[in-house]
Amino acid sequence: MTKLTDEVYTTLRRKIMEGELAPNEQLKEERIAKLLDVSRTPVRTAINQLTLDGLLYRERGRGSFVSAWNTEDIKEIFEIRIQVESKAAGLAALKASAMHIESLLKCSMKMDELVEKKPEDYLKNIQEENRKFHSIILKAAASPRLTKITKTLVEIPITIGFYIYSDEDMQRSMHHHRELIHAIRMGSQEYASDVMTVHLRAALCRFLTNRDIK
Repeated sequence: MTKLTDEVYTTLRRKIMEGELAPNEQLKEERIAKLLDVSRTPVRTAINQLTLDGLLYRERGRGSFVSAWNTEDIKEIFEIRIQVESKAAGLAALKASAMHIESLLKCSMKMDELVEKKPEDYLKNIQEENRKFHSIILKAAASPRLTKITKTLVEIPITIGFYIYSDEDMQRSMHHHRELIHAIRMGSQEYASDVMTVHLRAALCRFLTNRDIK
């Protein structure tokens, strides 16, 4: 995506996640282009990508609409993630190899660099590094059952991600990653599990706060 398209994509994704664009609301290219003061081309491209992401759906002859994922859906998904990924983090503390830890460090350092320098498409790249980070922990846990459950969660199209994060939120998340690496290095199952719980709970709270939900 071009820089302008990425900006449109990020803006629309944030509006969806914050509830400003409601489930089943129609997105009209012309109205969005006028609202964001851009041409329709980057809007069309961003809408196509959001559709591929599962955040929008199309109806023939009618256009694009916001997928019907509501707050309760996301809260339920995160509660399951907290249970599953906290367990995985604890197992990773017991089973992780030096290679796993080195890979986690590389992801963490890359994310720190992206947050500091904010290059073009940095939010998209942070999302990808974050996905890798959590995937490495799952691999280190070496549990086929947890892998299967997590794969199901990952295939659910809507994710909160970093698109609604402030700089402070971003720094807090990066700190959690470094703390997770430390816990895994220490070999403490309880420590790693607790840090992952806090990490995911903070992400959920950020989402709820942005939607002004108590």
